[in-house]
Amino acid sequence: MKFSHLFFIIFLVVSSQLYSQQEASNWYFGDGAGLSFSNGEPENLNNGRLRTVEGSASISDQNGNLLFYTDGSIVFDKRHNVMQNGTDLKGNVSTTQSAIIIPRPAHPGRYFIFTVDKPDYYLTPNDEIEGVHFSEVDMSLNNGNGAIIEEQKNIHLITYNPSNSLQNEFKSSEKITAVIAGDCTSYWVVTQFMDKFYSFRVSSSGVETNPVVSNISNNFPPILNENDINITAGGYLKISPDGKRMAAAYTGTSLGDTNSGRRNTGKVFLYDFNDLTGRVTNEELILLNSYPYGVGFSPTSSKLYITANIFDANDDFENSELYQFDLESNDIINSRALIHSSRNVAGGLQLAINGKIYRAGYPTDNGGYLNHTKISVINRPEEEAVNVDYRHNSVDIAPNNSKLGLPPFVQSLFQDSFDVDNLCSGASTKFTITGENDYDSVLWDFGDGNTSTTENPQHTFAQPGTYSVSLIKTISGIPQDPVCKEVTITELPNISNNFTFTQCDVGDSDPNDGITDFNLQLARQELTSGDPGLQLYFYENENDAQNDTENQNALDNIYRNNSQDQELTVKVIGFNSDCFEIASIKLHTTSSVVLEPEAATGCELMDGEAEFDLPTIEQNIIAELGLNSSVSLSFHESENDAAVGENPLSGTYISEAKTIYIRAENANVCYGLGSIDLEIAAFPRINNIMELQTCTSDFPLTLGDDLNITNPENFDFLWSTGENSESIQVNEAGNYSLRITDTDIGCGQSIDFIVEEFPNPEILELEIENHGQNSSVTVLTNNIEGIEFSIDDPNGPYQNSPTFRNVSGGPHTFYARSANSCEVAEFPEIIFGFPAFFTPNSDGYNDFWRPYETNNKDFQVEYIYIFDRYGKLLKQLPGNTSGWDGNYNGRPMPSNDYWFKGKLANGQEFSGHFTLKR
Repeated sequence: MKFSHLFFIIFLVVSSQLYSQQEASNWYFGDGAGLSFSNGEPENLNNGRLRTVEGSASISDQNGNLLFYTDGSIVFDKRHNVMQNGTDLKGNVSTTQSAIIIPRPAHPGRYFIFTVDKPDYYLTPNDEIEGVHFSEVDMSLNNGNGAIIEEQKNIHLITYNPSNSLQNEFKSSEKITAVIAGDCTSYWVVTQFMDKFYSFRVSSSGVETNPVVSNISNNFPPILNENDINITAGGYLKISPDGKRMAAAYTGTSLGDTNSGRRNTGKVFLYDFNDLTGRVTNEELILLNSYPYGVGFSPTSSKLYITANIFDANDDFENSELYQFDLESNDIINSRALIHSSRNVAGGLQLAINGKIYRAGYPTDNGGYLNHTKISVINRPEEEAVNVDYRHNSVDIAPNNSKLGLPPFVQSLFQDSFDVDNLCSGASTKFTITGENDYDSVLWDFGDGNTSTTENPQHTFAQPGTYSVSLIKTISGIPQDPVCKEVTITELPNISNNFTFTQCDVGDSDPNDGITDFNLQLARQELTSGDPGLQLYFYENENDAQNDTENQNALDNIYRNNSQDQELTVKVIGFNSDCFEIASIKLHTTSSVVLEPEAATGCELMDGEAEFDLPTIEQNIIAELGLNSSVSLSFHESENDAAVGENPLSGTYISEAKTIYIRAENANVCYGLGSIDLEIAAFPRINNIMELQTCTSDFPLTLGDDLNITNPENFDFLWSTGENSESIQVNEAGNYSLRITDTDIGCGQSIDFIVEEFPNPEILELEIENHGQNSSVTVLTNNIEGIEFSIDDPNGPYQNSPTFRNVSGGPHTFYARSANSCEVAEFPEIIFGFPAFFTPNSDGYNDFWRPYETNNKDFQVEYIYIFDRYGKLLKQLPGNTSGWDGNYNGRPMPSNDYWFKGKLANGQEFSGHFTLKR
């Protein structure tokens, strides 16, 4: 692209201040509360938009500039606006840890938001429990303000057994934590449910959805109290900064005893965590008989702090307590020391980058829940309990209010590490160790095959890219675990030396005065060559740009120029890098073409809304108005967004009838503005989701034959299978989708078909326990819930228990069915036992007495002895006998009762009696 205006441009490649991990600089939490730690001590922020009782998460760049924050449901960008595509995440404000944010390795500017839903029905009865999900943010989208990638939103993670109805319903607890992995190139994200921990690896490839599963000895199943609160789910989970320990607080473990209080059943457990494998082991109980909530480790992972509520026998709150545990003690549970007791509820604990631990919560007296503008701090968390310098309610967050939660971070951020300086490609990068000088020697690994034993080395990377740099300290002759950091070496693009940034002159009464609002980030495509790993900061002069070493004093992205062709200075900097260039750009305005297309029609859905295909509408407008093929259109919900090119709508837009606004660009230059009315046309009333429950025997199953579209010839059909007929046949369960398009107006509706197969029960085998004349028989089936059982009659009666008692010997058939099955499983078997009588009259029926035959080797007869009523031995039958014919020494015995005893192949001895009838 060429411009007719030239301007002076200065290139300056510089090195910035020492690189430091400032990603945890900005906290947003509670009721509008915020704190900044960029300068060490917390500074009150009054610009947050969260309204959360518990969970939140936030992230900043390496210089401490806010990127975005969330309550697990809504994401707010650095301007405190709702991030593009940043609504309807699957977290919840009443979840202890509703979200945590993880950088995507080797992808500067990309982040994963992990969310955790509330695992109960408190406040939202009958609301489906969603479990754990993740979404991906790309900070290069929406003009550098960031957006959630459409196809990477709310991806579900399995943290439960889907075939178990209880686990499938509740899905997770309220706990999640993260730490850098021992390989220094990935992260572990860990969550807990029931008797398992699930560790998900996050690497440069993304989130590995098959977790490492660790079983623990205790089980914390969902337990709902009288308020529908899941008492086992609450409480924090934290991995220590060194990645070796993990602590979990369980607010309750049972409903308790009404005589001694029901709310003091909570426990805290300490675990070992393997940061190489993601395994959790060695469960150790360290606190019980309370209602614990917050947990937090000191920076060196030597101390653990816990907050816990104490209730009396009537379940009335008495006080909360803050404890310290010494993790270097040989008796951790008895190292507990009380730091402070108060009427504040037990809130969350969070380590900050200044090495101090902060505590949330509010007093229970005098309306503290509604209005409490303080949080507390442990100033020296590494010290013994008497020296920690705890300051209760000492940090001011007025006029905003503290609730229960504080934002969690990747715990490795708080470990003593090293700083990096000079991150430009071709420059000599300098590494400086931070923290205590308590080491004998060091070993650096720069991640490119090169190492160094110099204390503070310099190293030149041959190529730009992302490298995992690790440092191993040797202390008293013992190599310590490595600390590591992802380092991005940036190669900046050559910025065009004739770039003028042009914007339509709109927004005031004079369209020719050369003054308007510029969205400066719209220049990023030209200035960065589309590289998503670069950021732009704008200043009114070069001195401001160079002096703003932490990029915290840049102009707002929406900037109103002072004059036509005003010059600004732009700093182009690598994301999480100190490598940047400085240049000048010129702000120029041009007259705007007014776009007035005809109304667009969308297909009616439900509730007065319609579906509008914006790409099709764009092409129709270009054709209708005769615009050049190089013109591109974007659509916006407000006129101001269209003027500055923010928050564009995309893809399929679902809306009521309304007016939306158009921005036209030609080769990335503003060309015109306008609006278009969205109108709704009738469309067949079809549910968006079709759920079908079917039996295995019903396949193949026809989908789409019950849509009842009166004029199918007026519509196009496209199935996810690639077929384009009105209906299709499927041979297995799964999710299928159908897109129906009105061929006249180009819009339509997508329908999801969720086909659930009810597998038939299968009887795998019988467990038979013989009791002589009768047996107990247990029917073993495949793993299907709700199976009921019958014997000898497929019509029942059926019982829930798989065990039948007092089953007589002989042939039987066992049946199994479930409430959802379409077939009844049957299993014929001859049960070992003895006939109650026999009639040796040579009629071919019951002429011999012998045990019922069975194929079960355990019930093969070794021998049987038959006696008369006086104990006289009449007959000895071998194992393969044809039976006793009722004769003794060739003489028929009279009708009477006779006794027997014998032995089976399994060693079991038996005895009984039978009747001879003549």
